[in-house]
Amino acid sequence: MTIDIQAVIEKRPHLKEPLELYARWQRFHSEASALLPERKAGPADDTKAYPRAIAGQIFKLFASIFELPEEAFAQLGEAVENGEVDFMRLPLGELPTIASLTGNEEELAKVLYLFCRPFFQALHASFPLDGEEWQGGRCPLCSAQAAVATIIEGPARLLHCTFCGTSGPYRFIGCPNCGTIDTEKLSTIMSDDEPGYRVSTCDACHSYVKVFEHQTLTDIALDLADIVSLPLDIVAQSKGYARLAPNPISLKKMG
Repeated sequence: MTIDIQAVIEKRPHLKEPLELYARWQRFHSEASALLPERKAGPADDTKAYPRAIAGQIFKLFASIFELPEEAFAQLGEAVENGEVDFMRLPLGELPTIASLTGNEEELAKVLYLFCRPFFQALHASFPLDGEEWQGGRCPLCSAQAAVATIIEGPARLLHCTFCGTSGPYRFIGCPNCGTIDTEKLSTIMSDDEPGYRVSTCDACHSYVKVFEHQTLTDIALDLADIVSLPLDIVAQSKGYARLAPNPISLKKMG
């Protein structure tokens, strides 16, 4: 576990379990990234999954770190190793068909998100599109929907992709998920316990985006800010609003 996360746990012991899960992902990210070959800038024609030569090795690493039940996930491992899983479909909410996990698509989506995220972050490093506008509220690199945003001087709003990490501007007023600019449909949830964090909700599509004041990120990484503000997700979802992209530990639905 990194010192950074240990320090956060000491301040927020009620979040020990999700933070320890994130520490596992950090370990996986570090070890998987070391296996990935360096990408060369150019046409993104090899951007659908891990290279087949090492896909099986990365999946075994993932299964070991997250202690996946071998019997339930063996078919997923085979599909990954055979290049049958197109990671670029995952931000669109499209999952592969894995017979052993039929009826458990939510669990499959969580596992694939954690597994594929080093791939997306490597893709972002090779094809950086930071600063590009989020047309239609979707990430310009991987097409994921927005779940977190920051407010910067201007004021202006930046959306952040929880798959690949791309950041880019979106209009200051309006729901990035459905595009409504009807201010009667837009609202904000704030908590005295979470200064610097709030939730922007939309009654037109019943989704929400968590918003971090830029200053709050001087002491904490965006991933950790998303996790430590998890209580705001719970409040927003208890009021009927949905998160449309996972947090760093793969959660969209809380509880």
